[in-house]
Amino acid sequence: MVISIDTRYTQVSRANRNMRPGRALGNPLRVLGVVAFVGSIGLGALYLVLDRTSSRVTHQIDTSVTVTPRVSLLSARRAPNTLSVITRTGKIVRSFSSVSSNVPTNSCAAVDWMGLRLGSINSEKVFIPASSTKLVTAAVALEKLKPTFTFTTSVNGLMDAAGVVTDLFFVGGGDPVLVRNEYVASEKYPTTSGTSLETLADSIVAAGLKQITGSIVGVDTRYDDKRFVDVWPQSFHFTEAGPLGALFVDDGVVLGQPLKPDDPALAAATELQNLLIARGVMVASVPRRDAMQSDVPVIASVQSAPLTNIIQEMLVNSDNNTAELLLKEIGFATKGTGSTAVGLEAVAEQLAQWNANTNIQLFDGSGLAAEDRISCDVFMILLNKFSSSFPDLLAVASQSGTIRDVFGGTAVEGKLRGKTGTLNGVKALVGYLPIPNSEPVLFSLLMNKSGIDNQNSYRPIWYALAESIGKASATPSVEQLTP
Repeated sequence: MVISIDTRYTQVSRANRNMRPGRALGNPLRVLGVVAFVGSIGLGALYLVLDRTSSRVTHQIDTSVTVTPRVSLLSARRAPNTLSVITRTGKIVRSFSSVSSNVPTNSCAAVDWMGLRLGSINSEKVFIPASSTKLVTAAVALEKLKPTFTFTTSVNGLMDAAGVVTDLFFVGGGDPVLVRNEYVASEKYPTTSGTSLETLADSIVAAGLKQITGSIVGVDTRYDDKRFVDVWPQSFHFTEAGPLGALFVDDGVVLGQPLKPDDPALAAATELQNLLIARGVMVASVPRRDAMQSDVPVIASVQSAPLTNIIQEMLVNSDNNTAELLLKEIGFATKGTGSTAVGLEAVAEQLAQWNANTNIQLFDGSGLAAEDRISCDVFMILLNKFSSSFPDLLAVASQSGTIRDVFGGTAVEGKLRGKTGTLNGVKALVGYLPIPNSEPVLFSLLMNKSGIDNQNSYRPIWYALAESIGKASATPSVEQLTP
């Protein structure tokens, strides 16, 4: 394995080094020999330390981290690079024992840095991942739909010159974050990068619509009409997620109504009707859900934010509805069928291409299913593969999303990026710790045990893990060791 740290150095002038000319120039060959010897000792020590205290990353993670060196192989500045890495990786390995001694038996954990596995507990075994499953959905969505993908929601109808239509068709394009401003203000975790239903209503009026002599018709034929995942407990219906559909506004809520309607397309049509009436449009009949002929012209439409923004909303807020609708969109985009089952087929095929499908079992896209099973190794493969995009899409410790109340006052506050997972008896934390002038530390932790989802049970372990991986940014730094 080749490890090279690409670090900028400040040149030290000869006058400031307080060295006698004869000593500095006396025997160049001897100096070169000493430098080469020191460098070889450092690299050898790094190998021995890690060989004895950690295992190589063998689960489809690139173990060779090669950076074009700025510093000559025979430079005295190479030794500080190596010594800094040895010291910090050694600290991580030693402090990881405080994690391994406290995690429940039915758990897995893994820590990687610089392409090396520095800590591992049952990393190849599968456990219940809870909402950390959303990282799998996010990864496959980015691969199959592409980061710039957008959802389009349209309103279609045959409008005459006087601005009158018989039926106004409200056509769902699968947008999971189509919202009213008033709804966002009421959310515990407010929707970010939402698609404004008010903007669509304004566009309809601007197009000249004055009167609907029939109904606003919700059209959600892009996806199937299964509103919930089969294995979910009834207690999750309408609360944790669903009812799901391709036309989906305000998570299926109708503002002012105490309960979610069974039909999300009908709920969406009701919300649009309320906005249009408020803008002076006359509507004769109550909303309904139906199909639409393909040749009905578009009156107005609205596009969502790019997929990366929607995935960020899903991961930061742990949005179950967004995860499930993205899974259906994956099925629609890859196989022409917008269903959970077909979406899962596409996910399984993609994971197999990444060699990340070992013993994995998935029943949904959100992780609400207690039947889901994933290993820490699979998460490490995904974290490694998406290391350039995932960190910016995750919640930040003590600042945002589901970890906004965690890690305050610690060394990782404002730095650690993570995706949590919670079910009864399940707690997960997967993500990155960015390290200045280096690669981020990658980590995954899945814990399955009755009561582990209580703060008093999981937080001490989370904090021990954070302290361990935080050693990567501890002293001595390369600069402190540079001659």
